[in-house]
Amino acid sequence: MKIYQLFSLSFCSLLLTNSYLLSASALPNLNTQPSFKIYELAQAQRKLRVAVLDFDYSAVNDPKWISFFSGGTGGSRGVSDILVNKLVDGGNFSVIERSRLDAVLKEQNLGASGRVDAASAAQIGKILGVDLVIIGSITQFDLQQSTSGGSFLGIGSVTKDTNAFVQLNIRVINTTTAEILAVVEGKGNATQSDTQTAILGYQGGSATSNEGKLLTAATQQAADQVIVGLDSKAQQLATAPRAISSVNSVVAATSGGQVILNKGATSGYQVGMKLSIERVTQTVKDPATGKLLRQLTQKIGLAEIVEVDESSSVAKIVAGGKFKVGDVAKPAK
Repeated sequence: MKIYQLFSLSFCSLLLTNSYLLSASALPNLNTQPSFKIYELAQAQRKLRVAVLDFDYSAVNDPKWISFFSGGTGGSRGVSDILVNKLVDGGNFSVIERSRLDAVLKEQNLGASGRVDAASAAQIGKILGVDLVIIGSITQFDLQQSTSGGSFLGIGSVTKDTNAFVQLNIRVINTTTAEILAVVEGKGNATQSDTQTAILGYQGGSATSNEGKLLTAATQQAADQVIVGLDSKAQQLATAPRAISSVNSVVAATSGGQVILNKGATSGYQVGMKLSIERVTQTVKDPATGKLLRQLTQKIGLAEIVEVDESSSVAKIVAGGKFKVGDVAKPAK
């Protein structure tokens, strides 16, 4: 009897132990689970970084509507800005800030519409540290109006129909190879109808002028089609060679086997990127103006980025050591 009880107790203990092990193995290991913030960051790192240049409108028959649409100041910028907003809202791409793009265009003297081809777009993208540059053409951007109806003996009505037509053609340029990876087209159309009734010279009914709203609605439709086209090619675009930032950073702090850098995601830095850590050996200045001309450096090690936020990065030391604040970090292949 005692042997039977002992066997039963041992068997039950074994069942409970196995049950515990099975249930424990099903639970997530909290010590190895990344925080939600780190998970979000990892997701963001997978996004392609994109810059959208102002569209060329040289193919438009009557460019006055482009000027009207943008208030006479921004040319085709209003159209490209609509596409930028939709790219941001879609969440599939990381879009470069307009201020950084403008600064590079000014520096490279590429601000005028129509002066950017695939090669120069790729060069701009390399400076910005983006993977893709979108350039585009506005091939249609106009309003067409027609009237119908009439009056007899001072009584009648006239209907005015206004149609806005917008057509966009964009090219997606890989900044590493200057190759055109995709061509996407989008079309939009918005219509408004107004009717005026005249009785013995007195007019009534609606008579509005909403050209700007119609052009905006048509542009929104065309941009929506472009986004759908880009999303359909997302897998193809994701396999393209990723850009390596050309922006150097400076070691801001050291901690054990890591260094903290003063550049981050806005400069094209991303997890896994290699950096050559170099020490400044000589600073060369213009003797006339005192302006810094260049810095001569000596390579002292290699680091790899393991964490990134918008304005800073953390890199682990892969080779070398004894880094100090002020050392230069140069993106390496």
